[in-house]
Amino acid sequence: MKISIKTMGNLRRLAAFVLFACLAGTLANTTVRAQDDPLLREQIKVFSDLVTLGDLFENAGDASDAPVFRAPELGTNGFVGAARVAAAARQHGLNWRNPGRIGEVAVERPGRLVSLDEIRKLIQERAAGEDEDWTVSFSRRAKPFYIDPRIKSPAQVKRLDLNTRTGKFRAVISFPGGQQQATDKAFAGRAFPSVEAIVPARAIERGATIVAEDLKTASLPRTRVSANAAEDIDAVVGMAARQRLIMGRPIRKSDLEYPKLVKRNDTVTIVYQTPGLTLKSKGRALGDGTRGRTVSILNVQSKRTIEAVVTGTGIVSVSSLSTQPVRSVRTTDGTGGRNSFVIR
Repeated sequence: MKISIKTMGNLRRLAAFVLFACLAGTLANTTVRAQDDPLLREQIKVFSDLVTLGDLFENAGDASDAPVFRAPELGTNGFVGAARVAAAARQHGLNWRNPGRIGEVAVERPGRLVSLDEIRKLIQERAAGEDEDWTVSFSRRAKPFYIDPRIKSPAQVKRLDLNTRTGKFRAVISFPGGQQQATDKAFAGRAFPSVEAIVPARAIERGATIVAEDLKTASLPRTRVSANAAEDIDAVVGMAARQRLIMGRPIRKSDLEYPKLVKRNDTVTIVYQTPGLTLKSKGRALGDGTRGRTVSILNVQSKRTIEAVVTGTGIVSVSSLSTQPVRSVRTTDGTGGRNSFVIR
């Protein structure tokens, strides 16, 4: 049987159409399968205690709700190896062969930080009466904590048990309202009515002159601050420590004294001044002296003891010369200069 050229062409076109249709069907099936294959996410964010296959994979299908790992603590990050993910997926019928050669998955669990300062303020407001400040200190076990960031309600003091005599308290903090729930947290410590006090910012040694950088103010329990406490920080600056002052301990007025401008056995300058005449000599202090205080001075030239008033660092002044006669001493400098006067 002979086949015409026209018939041959039609058969070729029909064969090409059938081949194209088969290829198109194969590609379509391949595309559908690729779209349905599970796809591992390299970074995920979870909001519950457990990580599910739906958190880890796109297209996890019926296995989406299957829990496989414990989530990190609130406010922290973690990592899980891809091999462990693949093994967990197989246990739930999800076949994933890691075509992208992913090494691990980063897991983040966001959290809202609740600081101790926030809790302290709540307890202070709950404990304080009208026009009264309170100092709140926590036990060593107290730590800040995280809650679900979707919780928008502010923290509240659900319960406060306070012993007003000892200052010991136990407070329960809660976050009422909202769809997300947070576990109540309990805190213990001490709470007292407080006052502002002047305290050393660092240890101040005995006899040291106090400067502004040595001081700060602190809110302290009223029972720790005596009626003798220093109240004006400007009045403390420039004074000297009568004893060693401990950092953070309230400074009392009795802890302070005027700086000693003259100290026992120091060499001092004795000054006598009248209109038109100033006399100076050397002496040795027989005691300590602050500005304006009278101290005994031994005149090293006359070996006599006089009473003088401290006027500056290493300087004393005498009001009369009755106890230290003035004598003219002629100098022999060869220049014919005039005599100089010294206290003898």
